[in-house]
Amino acid sequence: MRLNTKSNFRPSILIVDDIAANRFALKNLLKSIDAELIDVESGEEALSKAIELNNLGLILLDVQMPVMDGYETAELLREEEQTQNIPIIFITAVHRDEQHVLRGYSSGAIDYITKPVQPDILSAKISLFMELWRLKFGLEQEIRTRNELEDKNKFLADHDLLTGLPNRRRLFLEIERATARSQRDGTQFAMLFIDLDGFKSVNDSLGHKIGDAVLIKIADRFTKLVRKTDTVARFGGDEFVILFADVEDSQNLIGRIRQVLHASKKCMLIENEEIVLSASIGVCVYPEQIDDPSKLVDYADIAMYKSKQIGKNTFSFFSEEMDAAAHKRVKVEKLLRHAIERDEFDVYYQPVVDAQQEKIVGVEALLRWNNPELGNVSPEYFIPIAESTGLIHNIGAWVFERSVDVISELSSVLPLTLKVAVNASTLQFRNSIWYKTVLKAIKTRKIKPENLEIEITERLLLDDSREVSEQLKAINDLGIEFSVDDFGTGYSALSYLKRCPISTVKIDKSFVTGIPDVKEDMVLIRAIIAMAHGLELKVIAEGIETAAQLEYLKQEGCDFAQGYYFSKPLPINELRIWLENYVSQSERLPNGLDD
Repeated sequence: MRLNTKSNFRPSILIVDDIAANRFALKNLLKSIDAELIDVESGEEALSKAIELNNLGLILLDVQMPVMDGYETAELLREEEQTQNIPIIFITAVHRDEQHVLRGYSSGAIDYITKPVQPDILSAKISLFMELWRLKFGLEQEIRTRNELEDKNKFLADHDLLTGLPNRRRLFLEIERATARSQRDGTQFAMLFIDLDGFKSVNDSLGHKIGDAVLIKIADRFTKLVRKTDTVARFGGDEFVILFADVEDSQNLIGRIRQVLHASKKCMLIENEEIVLSASIGVCVYPEQIDDPSKLVDYADIAMYKSKQIGKNTFSFFSEEMDAAAHKRVKVEKLLRHAIERDEFDVYYQPVVDAQQEKIVGVEALLRWNNPELGNVSPEYFIPIAESTGLIHNIGAWVFERSVDVISELSSVLPLTLKVAVNASTLQFRNSIWYKTVLKAIKTRKIKPENLEIEITERLLLDDSREVSEQLKAINDLGIEFSVDDFGTGYSALSYLKRCPISTVKIDKSFVTGIPDVKEDMVLIRAIIAMAHGLELKVIAEGIETAAQLEYLKQEGCDFAQGYYFSKPLPINELRIWLENYVSQSERLPNGLDD
């Protein structure tokens, strides 16, 4: 590589002579040299000035000066680390005999120029030294740049680019060090695995720029909470890890964990946006809870998910029961990935009736999974796993297509017009796959839009991200209605129904079970029905098991009903029989088919 020797950083030449006229003459002779010319009148001044100058390239030093001559000045300059390598040329009227020359070289000079000075000789020598200085300076700059780049690369190799915190690679090195220190000193250390609750919503709704600012702010807060012996690392995404060294007692540790929770929840003002998050924390202590440091992250991660399950904004310590549950989850996830191709899924259908007329109007499609190894797996268990792994997209599409095919077939052979309600996960509205699946069914005329209903959860109502809003609108524009499942069990915010294309709310069976004996449930159901009708929404009550429950719901004006009182969820063959009996009995609901 060829170096650029022409630098904007000009070298300096220090002229040292006790006679002002000599200094003036030298500066005049050197004015064509591309260098800064500085003159002083004594050896003492020369020593001081030489140390001040960072770009000193050459010293022109008179030999015969009072108090401190050139020889002594040169010797002292050679003793200083900063000036010991600066070239010195003696300017002297002293006869250049062998004795003086040897003394000059031993003092540190590299050349002699005798007075009176020959301008051409002076210019040639000075120009050469200046070019050498530029080469040296260029090399030093190149080395410095390369060293800085190497240091930067070393830093980036084990630090997070956004927050500057240690990354996952560096974290595992810190775990090794903490383990060695623990084993050597007989101490304990704790790992906190931290996941920010609500960060994805911030990132989706406010953009990645604000999301990044949030992560930087959180990283700064965590860093201020720890000691020099502790470690804060960014594990990835919105996940952080803190290693607390030398944990002495559980109460002190819990106090420090609560500080982390508080720091996570404290309001942030970023670009005029008030942002409030929280944290779910999993804690694992070495070696009290685990003697294998390689599993620390996995176990703390398991405990973190426990914190998520129990409501977020809290912390959980790892336990053996969690480990067993985690192993089961891994096994279920593995088998779930092949459930469609192995034909292990089935769809059951539960009739939905007009509550006032007790006539069949539709069915709800309910997914069932029967695995040869696991047996019947509850949807409440495997659906969250499908969501967390992304499998929900393929599974949801499979349920939808199967349900539409079944209803299309039944409608072609029975004198009934049935609406099918299909459950959809919040995640299915984060991309266009779900919309394309629905659109395909409409375009191929497998089902009319008015005969299709999509059930969503209350959680989706709170998600005001652009992606979700666009998908809801696009599907609604096809003429398809939405209903809110298990209404009243989650956020219970009717105000959110105004901004979403919702046509129906579904009262959860936990409220229906209490009527007509539990006054609070009766009052709540009455209020939900009244408010929903006030918003021009229809109401379905699920979980009806008795005539008394149905009668009360009729009195309150409930639109539709669903439950074991009419029929349990049925596989397709049994549903066909149930519907045939319904038709044969002149559209009166068949009895005795629920046992």
